[in-house]
Amino acid sequence: MSLNDLVLEFRQAIDKAKSLGALEKDCIFCRFPRGCCGDTSDLLAHYLLEHGIKTNYICGNYRNGGIEKWQSHAWLETIDGTVIDITGDQFKYDDDFLRYDKAVYIGPKDDFHKLFSVEARDIRESVRIESLGCLDPTRLFDIYNLLIKIIYCQ
Repeated sequence: MSLNDLVLEFRQAIDKAKSLGALEKDCIFCRFPRGCCGDTSDLLAHYLLEHGIKTNYICGNYRNGGIEKWQSHAWLETIDGTVIDITGDQFKYDDDFLRYDKAVYIGPKDDFHKLFSVEARDIRESVRIESLGCLDPTRLFDIYNLLIKIIYCQ
């Protein structure tokens, strides 16, 4: 499968899980795509690694004026710099973020992604879930396994 196909099927699995109510009890994914970019990027990175595709996890910061208008956003990039973002549509109602409404974006860094300042410390090589060092990898594994079931049952 191509990168595009893998990314699309992963986002579709999240959308289906949400529509089935399977994400309602999760403290993060209950509001997908809003506020889910970090966890979603980690899950997608794991999925892509399972298909032999290495990525980098990027977390950029946006500041417009003072501290009251600060926002972070995470996405993946391939080694050649191709942006992979499956939560950009969380910004579709916000003028500051160009009313960005792309549920899946794969391509060069566009005007939306250029809004976010990214420093070297904001970039890390994507790793498998078990290597994240998070406090509760079980939560992410449970969501990942749910998504895999949806993907393979379609």
